[in-house]
Amino acid sequence: MSETGKQPNPFDLTGKVALITGSSKGIGEGVARVLAQAGAHVIISSRKADECERVADEFREAGLSAEARACHIGRMEDIEAMGSYLAERHGGLDILVNNAVLSPWRSIEETDLSIFTKAVEVDLRGYWYMSVEGVKLMRKRGGGSIVNMASIAAWHPDRMLGLYSTLKTALIGMSRAFALEHGHEGIRANTILPGVIRTRLADAYDDEAKERIRERTTVKRLGEPEEIGYAVLYLSAATGAYVSGVSLPVDGGMSVALL
Repeated sequence: MSETGKQPNPFDLTGKVALITGSSKGIGEGVARVLAQAGAHVIISSRKADECERVADEFREAGLSAEARACHIGRMEDIEAMGSYLAERHGGLDILVNNAVLSPWRSIEETDLSIFTKAVEVDLRGYWYMSVEGVKLMRKRGGGSIVNMASIAAWHPDRMLGLYSTLKTALIGMSRAFALEHGHEGIRANTILPGVIRTRLADAYDDEAKERIRERTTVKRLGEPEEIGYAVLYLSAATGAYVSGVSLPVDGGMSVALL
């Protein structure tokens, strides 16, 4: 408690540096905005430098602290370059949100080796080695928070998204492993399982499909990107200091309705 007797804001991220992959649009952009509004300096990152710059500019115009840094997490050299950049520019990292994703729409039999390999490189290998870099950087800060963005499909796989669902399930085990191995260093790792969120990806559903999805939730609506951001904020701020290795569904109650 401060000298004035006022309780500090447990959601305050002032002075924290946060990297959010896949944050030039959709859920990643919503997460980055929430963390920046909480006081964090956010690194907007995705494959396309111009898109990263566009979002970072919008954030700065709104009075938020942000910078752009392109990174393709399917490329090991990009991951290593990001780690070196953050060490040199910021002296470490406090929050890593692994959000970039490849979502192949294929039946299991139609999933050839090429698309399988590409998906694994991004959706699992990329998350793993970005988290390894994150651990090295968080040690410099005395701890930190890793949040891996999975999906409710990890628990309830969808047809035509068999590989995506499988890799999202793997992230649950990955978070638990990192939480176990690095908890003594003050590094926490957790998984968020979003339901269907209002993004460009969700716009691919027609009105009838969207209505079916809404009916499968208990709250009868789709989620907003910022609502995933609030969950990340909880897990990354002082509010989540005693939370590690968990899988948090943020799905409007869909996982309950599907039981």
